[in-house]
Amino acid sequence: MRQDRRMTPRPPRRLIAAVAGLHVLGLCLLAIGMAQGTLLLGLGGLAYLLGMRHAFDIDHIAAIDNVTRKLTGEGRSASFVGFAFSLGHSTVVFVLCAVVVASAGALAGRLDGLAALGGVIGTVVSATFLSIMAALNTRLLWRIWQRFSGRRPDAETPPLSSHGPFGRLVARGTGWIDTGWKMYPLGFVFGLGFDTATEVALLGLSAGAAQHAGWSPWVVMALPLLFAAGMTTLDSLNGLVMQRAYRWGGADRRRLGFNLAITGLSIAVAAIVAAIEWTGFVADHVAASSPVATVIDNLPSAGLGLAVFVAFVVFWGIAARRRRESAT
Repeated sequence: MRQDRRMTPRPPRRLIAAVAGLHVLGLCLLAIGMAQGTLLLGLGGLAYLLGMRHAFDIDHIAAIDNVTRKLTGEGRSASFVGFAFSLGHSTVVFVLCAVVVASAGALAGRLDGLAALGGVIGTVVSATFLSIMAALNTRLLWRIWQRFSGRRPDAETPPLSSHGPFGRLVARGTGWIDTGWKMYPLGFVFGLGFDTATEVALLGLSAGAAQHAGWSPWVVMALPLLFAAGMTTLDSLNGLVMQRAYRWGGADRRRLGFNLAITGLSIAVAAIVAAIEWTGFVADHVAASSPVATVIDNLPSAGLGLAVFVAFVVFWGIAARRRRESAT
């Protein structure tokens, strides 16, 4: 029991303070706006819920879980992976909302070109990164399988500097992410597309609020702040839960089955999301009205992400229960 507690530390105080700071700042601006009416209160609550929903988008889940798997496999802390990724994503949302608010909503319908360019960059980077992470963690999965099957009981996680051209390529592509904070630029690039339903809805809310007579632009910025607060809360929780699960699975050789299962699921999610993004990218530029493009555009991203997160937690719960039963 003591070993489990060492392997699953409490969330860092800096992480809690950062997430709380976003909430406080957003609520303070919301309170100022409420002096001129209660409409902004409802908009703020909706923005917060949109942020929480966006945190469960499948690309968020895949990126956070796979980087958490990588860092825990290297013996590094992954506490800030979810928060840093979400904060980078939120920065794009905040900047675009600031532009819309500063123009009193006049530019809300003129960002299509920027969103299209950002969508290309964001999709290519996202699909490439997830493909690399799936490949990297597959090497780790193979080592876990060797230990689980008894072929190499002493097999350890292969270093990123492994020999061979593929190993060196993967090392160059992911070696720079050695702390959770380095997920910030990746989250920023992921957010460049600004084309999901939640982000478009937030842009519309901000534009409408900017046109509301008597509201200061600074007060309206409560909406993207609360959106960021909701998203960082659940993305941070996802990262912390997965860090704890991976460490729990690696703390005891008798838990290798669980470790193997969740690592395999993490890799599968990354690979599937990357394949969907590459397919959608090609379909949008070759046959935008094709059935394939339509199906991909209509995939319930948040629902799929929530299902994956729940699956991880259920696997963990079953493994922990069996572990307790075998110990008694």
